[in-house]
Amino acid sequence: MRDRPKLVVNNQTRKPSPWQTDDPTWLDKLKRERPKRNWQQRRRFALASLVLSAIVLVGVFGAHFDMRSPVERPPSPTNQFLAGPSLYVVDGDTIHYNGERIRIANIDTPEITQAECDSELKRGLEAKAFLKELIDGRPLIINRGDPHTGRMTDQYGRTLALVSTGGRDVGTILVQRRLARPWTGRRMPWC
Repeated sequence: MRDRPKLVVNNQTRKPSPWQTDDPTWLDKLKRERPKRNWQQRRRFALASLVLSAIVLVGVFGAHFDMRSPVERPPSPTNQFLAGPSLYVVDGDTIHYNGERIRIANIDTPEITQAECDSELKRGLEAKAFLKELIDGRPLIINRGDPHTGRMTDQYGRTLALVSTGGRDVGTILVQRRLARPWTGRRMPWC
């Protein structure tokens, strides 16, 4: 062990880095290599960055913005659900599903809570019972948006939608059973 030479550290010298020298020539050299950009180049760069960002955003989120009308759109898999315990039929043209109030957009049914006569109340209860029987436990497809006006909600904040089950429109079935009539844009009396 005594035969080993000792490691001499004091005789070693390091080459100083350009950051540690007092010579300003390296900084001048760096400034000359990178030319300054004028305001026009900066503006072009900013505009190109903005356009590139917009293209990326459209590519990422473009599928979420379908500009076709609700009638032209194919049913989305997220619009399909199985009617079950989270579904509640309010009346012949309104259902609640998972906290969302959905108004069937293409029909008008007799009122239950604001019925103007006994006949309207009776027909409203029949429409509600038939709608519940029609959709209970069956897979539903909900196409959100009114196909005629393009509106997504009505004046009461309910989602306007076309509801179908088994490939048939629920509103059309109710109209055929004379429990509803096609929506004309305003309510008509049932008495």
